[in-house]
Amino acid sequence: MLLTEMLNIAADTPVTLDEVRVDGWGKTLTFTGRAGELRFVLQCDDCREMRWRTYAHAEADQPTAVIEFKPGRDQHRSPAHLLTDHFGLSLFYGALTITPRP
Repeated sequence: MLLTEMLNIAADTPVTLDEVRVDGWGKTLTFTGRAGELRFVLQCDDCREMRWRTYAHAEADQPTAVIEFKPGRDQHRSPAHLLTDHFGLSLFYGALTITPRP
């Protein structure tokens, strides 16, 4: 399922991430972002294993475009994959939520 489908918006809507917060020594990852005018929070809880790849050419003070997102399966059954202009991430998680924010 595409991130735009999860947000219930048009597939050609540009999606960016503005910030990532790591809590609980890596057990919770919280991403804030935008999809067109819609602001949202994508949160992964009960993270157990993750692999980051950061791209050296990227400017860290700018939002990053989401290139591809595959949600995987919860309860650590298969990893989520997130590819952006700044980083690539693969992680096993317990629960994933996406919520609109004001």
